[in-house]
Amino acid sequence: MARQARKISPTGFYHVMMRGNNREMIIARKWQKEWFSELLLKAKGVDLTAYCLMDNHIHLIVRAEIADLSEAIKKINIKYAMGYNRSGDRVGHVFQDRYRSEVILDDPHLLQAIRYVHNNPVKAGLVSYPEEYLWSSYREYIDATAHIVRQETIDTVLDLFAGMDSFRAFHHIDDSVEFFDTPEDLEQNRALAAQRLIESFCLTRGISEAKEVYRNAERLEELVTELLQKTGLSHRKIAGLLEISSSFVHRVGARNSAET
Repeated sequence: MARQARKISPTGFYHVMMRGNNREMIIARKWQKEWFSELLLKAKGVDLTAYCLMDNHIHLIVRAEIADLSEAIKKINIKYAMGYNRSGDRVGHVFQDRYRSEVILDDPHLLQAIRYVHNNPVKAGLVSYPEEYLWSSYREYIDATAHIVRQETIDTVLDLFAGMDSFRAFHHIDDSVEFFDTPEDLEQNRALAAQRLIESFCLTRGISEAKEVYRNAERLEELVTELLQKTGLSHRKIAGLLEISSSFVHRVGARNSAET
């Protein structure tokens, strides 16, 4: 079966994600991240706007012609895979299938994608704030020390904000929009969003302990409804998170569907 042609971005910007084959930690060591960073720095035909190097996958925001993007990613993957296999005395694929890409539609979409990429380590629980992570472009923006991202590109993005404080505040906004990612990371992000929703639910209703929700069937149903509507978690996951029966979640979900 022929591969589906990639969509052409109307803005020229793309969100790219590459992941390790079989979820392998292909870029977990410091020297591996340094090496991959060097390959990004030397990449031709693409203007890197943001990046984040995680242990088993990589996020990039780039501006490029689609053919140039494909060629650049292909060369990066080949060079990295050859060195990775040689260093570990192994053979076979390093990256899973071909890279994934999503078109960036406009400036708000671009900024949201940049925020998502910079906050990947925060959502993964590796750091509390994006500036604490060493292997993303966030520090290049806030420290004004261009390394992999060109200074002209940094200035262009920052011009969309009212100053550095605005840029920092933008990254602290809780974003529930899901970009593509590894399935396990999506599930983890959904669980974290659900936990924040539960905490907010209790706080706004003056509930000091989550157990108090379970003593009130109406409140519990209200909480389950919010989790179903806002988190994307399955009935089974919500039941496990709240330590209640799946049948209760099913009934709430069925009742909500009947009312809409």
